[in-house]
Amino acid sequence: MIKNDHQLMITMSWVEKFQQAIISLYQNEEKRLLDPEGWQLLIDSYFAHIKNLRAEIAEYELLKNHNPGTPLVLQTVNLSLDNIGEILIKVRIAKKITEKELAALIGLTEEQVRKYEKKDYQNASFDRVIEVADALGIKLQHCIVISDINDFLNAQLMEVRQSGSVDAQIQAVS
Repeated sequence: MIKNDHQLMITMSWVEKFQQAIISLYQNEEKRLLDPEGWQLLIDSYFAHIKNLRAEIAEYELLKNHNPGTPLVLQTVNLSLDNIGEILIKVRIAKKITEKELAALIGLTEEQVRKYEKKDYQNASFDRVIEVADALGIKLQHCIVISDINDFLNAQLMEVRQSGSVDAQIQAVS
């Protein structure tokens, strides 16, 4: 995800580099003849990278060009707690709120907001994430909550249940 104009410029330069690499590969007749499958794999991977980078550029430009006076609707098929940070950043960008302004709204330093955004809010407490969401005016509508315990967590839960009391487990850990 592109989070600022500096990252946008870097991403655009990578698109250019991949395009130049494709041109070089097309000009390298010897490589194409010696290893046609490897040559084609490189071409395909470069085009895939370009496609992904262009999608990130388009998303960032869409957010930057959003009218902050109109509601922003972000739709995601599988919203997880891991990507809430990206949503916070996208909303901030679309609402044209700077990191400094967000910091002032929630009583933090600009540096702390930068640290949170650098790590997509994975280093922020849940209370802080809620506070930022409130400051940005984020509301969830038509939300479907799905809880699925994977095999690993289910096995751990069974161990806790089989070992006796949960209190004994907690005391053993501390």
